[in-house]
Amino acid sequence: MNRNWVCQQVAAYLEANHLTKVGFANKAGVSERTVRRLLNSEEIISNQFLIKMMAPIRSVRFMVVGLNSGKIYYCGYHHADCTRWINDQAIHGRTAHSYKKIRLNIKEPMIIQHLPSAS
Repeated sequence: MNRNWVCQQVAAYLEANHLTKVGFANKAGVSERTVRRLLNSEEIISNQFLIKMMAPIRSVRFMVVGLNSGKIYYCGYHHADCTRWINDQAIHGRTAHSYKKIRLNIKEPMIIQHLPSAS
């Protein structure tokens, strides 16, 4: 997951909702120190904590993530939305011999990841 993007999203969310770092940490279910590390320093933060911090900001529950790079390709509210997006990326063969073959435009394996709830 892209740390700088999450940092920008969290900072904008704090400013828009007039929240303190402590209030956001309670809402996201992480420690205040983790929020401070995200906003104030370049220390490494695990993907699990980045995903937890995105849960209160986004109204999504599922996301399609690249397994090798950690890049977020798509976010959706339902698992079916993510599956539909993956199916839309598929190149379907048009010949009689390749009707069962499905190839994706994206060259890395992907997973559909469930975001933890904000409560």
